[in-house]
Amino acid sequence: VTLLKDTTEDVEVNKNITLDLDGKTLTGTKTSGKASLTVVKGATATVKNGTILGTENGYYTIQNNGTATFEDLTATAGNTGSSMIDNWGTLTITSGTYTGGLNVVKSEENSTLVIKGGEFTLDYCPDSGYTAVILVYGDTTINGGKFIQNATKNWANPQVVMTGVVEGAKAPITRVTGGTFTNNSGKANDIFHGLGKATSDNFEVSGGTFNK
Repeated sequence: VTLLKDTTEDVEVNKNITLDLDGKTLTGTKTSGKASLTVVKGATATVKNGTILGTENGYYTIQNNGTATFEDLTATAGNTGSSMIDNWGTLTITSGTYTGGLNVVKSEENSTLVIKGGEFTLDYCPDSGYTAVILVYGDTTINGGKFIQNATKNWANPQVVMTGVVEGAKAPITRVTGGTFTNNSGKANDIFHGLGKATSDNFEVSGGTFNK
């Protein structure tokens, strides 16, 4: 399926397709509880070559409940009330630019996330609490990409990669074999952080470049 022009619509993919944005822009509507792009459970989709914009509806820009691959997307959150991407299924990101949100990418319990490349930038954090460029509760592998945390506030704790534990779910693991990780917060915030009951046992780091 190829997008022929810029469009404002909440797109739901419920079939096994390749969605080629062909350099065009998909913008979500202001409907509360709707993402600009949703891949439903059971669907397999490759989404590539264009721009996806969120809105001020307080919801995710992209939600994956199925199996999705993102290639050469420019995705930008429209609000800071939720993460920019929310993954409940299996998501592979190979390239592109992903910016904004409460967290740039959030991957939920029992999910699978693979990041092979792309640039991910977080510029916002609330006045207090923990946020991250990549927040994960499932099985995560990062082989490459650039991950940049620019937010800074006195009582906030913005991290770059944060892994959390959900009671009753499969134990999360975050594997990092490469990539560039930058935390520009003036505080002693981390590249990697275990949220709640997560510890260093939930991380395997064998490569990468880090500014702290």
